[in-house]
Amino acid sequence: MTETTASQPTAETWAGVSPQILEGDILNQRAWRMPDIVIYQHATEEWWVAPLDEELPLIRLNRMGAALLGAMDGRMTIGALLNQYGKWVCSPNQHNGRWHIERWAQPRFSLAYYGTEPPSGHSAEAKWDLLLQKVREGWHQNVQAETEDHLSKFHVQGIQGPHGHFEIIETTVSHLFREPCEAMNGTTYGRLLGKTLRQMGWLSPKPKRIVEVGAGLGYVSKELAGELSAEERKDIQYTFLDLTGPFLGSQTSLARQAGWAATAIQANAERMPLADRSVDLLIDNENLADMTPIQFTGDELLTFKGENPVHEEALDLIRRMRLPLKPPFPDEIIFNYGAIQFLQEIWRVLKPGGRAILVEFGIEDDWPSPVRLPGHTEYEVQFSHLRHVAKWLGFREQYCTLPQLLGMKRDINVLCTGAAYTLRRFCRELEKPFSVRAYTEKELGTALGALLPKLTGLHYHNVLDPAWFGLWDFKVLLVEKPGGMSIGQQPAFKESGGFRWYTQR
Repeated sequence: MTETTASQPTAETWAGVSPQILEGDILNQRAWRMPDIVIYQHATEEWWVAPLDEELPLIRLNRMGAALLGAMDGRMTIGALLNQYGKWVCSPNQHNGRWHIERWAQPRFSLAYYGTEPPSGHSAEAKWDLLLQKVREGWHQNVQAETEDHLSKFHVQGIQGPHGHFEIIETTVSHLFREPCEAMNGTTYGRLLGKTLRQMGWLSPKPKRIVEVGAGLGYVSKELAGELSAEERKDIQYTFLDLTGPFLGSQTSLARQAGWAATAIQANAERMPLADRSVDLLIDNENLADMTPIQFTGDELLTFKGENPVHEEALDLIRRMRLPLKPPFPDEIIFNYGAIQFLQEIWRVLKPGGRAILVEFGIEDDWPSPVRLPGHTEYEVQFSHLRHVAKWLGFREQYCTLPQLLGMKRDINVLCTGAAYTLRRFCRELEKPFSVRAYTEKELGTALGALLPKLTGLHYHNVLDPAWFGLWDFKVLLVEKPGGMSIGQQPAFKESGGFRWYTQR
């Protein structure tokens, strides 16, 4: 491979990156290098590391700088590091050791942690993944005021193009497994999902209209097509529905290449512009957490008096559906209002006998917590609430974790996603293609070739280890609308025990 001379960052590059003041008590703190930092030896006397902030350039170190990074092992104090490395030039761009020590523990760099002890005491038990999450939250700062409609605004206004979002801002299970991986039984997420739907009988008789909500770049539809023959795909209408306009072109392009008769609609899934009883199969992958949250106070739930008309509507929904919410309530409560609105819409648009699969990270008890990402905050989904609503609406429902549904292999190790993000930056600088996805060690070797021996710090997790991607936190809600009704006949139901019981007559 041909060596490339990387461009050197200018002084303007670091504008706005505030240094840490190295005086007083901080001099007695110790420094830990963040785990899973990948180091690339670009030349005999030049090493590269990557700050967390994509807007900052790669950090280039000479031998002295590499030694400084290696010395951050939790034993040396900041004062000792300054004495040993502070005045020496540690990088090809002439930054000295002090310059690096002042910045590396700042959130935008996230290369080191300074403290009297590791985040949770003994270094072997340190919750580095939790620390990194806090670092990311501190760096992102999110929007200044998170209103209840900030998620819809972000997806309409904050995403400017189809490329980079799932490589930098946030990734998804379907994106990580868009290429074949041993963990998915040697296939892709979309293809394995298709096999699972076939095994459950959801493709027989074949659905005449499939709607995929929040489809990302469209890889699920592309791979799902491989599970159906050309004859089976014939006369199936595949519709994408997404709030993010820039994604629609990629979705339809990949779907049509795969053989689908695909169309796209830019719309909010909480109010789908689809006719009643017009959909046979609806697929929603990792989209529920992006739907409108309601931020109740505890008093609102105790008194059932909303602070504004939207809260009043949400409280009325809770009352009508008899959601079992029991005090005591915390002072602030997140309620998945948009996800429940969406579930009602699914009931409306599904044909009798129609089905939907909903996949998202979530919980079964307590209240949802925020998950802070660049530029926006998502919220865990409370699946016991969704299951209650599904049954109240009249759905037949099933529920499990995503690894259980797909029968994923449990003995496969994959590269940590932080390392994949870093490798993407290195390869971009080297003008070498590289995709952020789930890699086994063998698959990574195939992707990197001669670059692999120049890397240190690569770390692998078991695919079901919570420290990797938390796949056990991804839940699946399968719902089926009762069938057997004649065209034009309204479903009949009785309400008993807080639920609707639908007849097939």
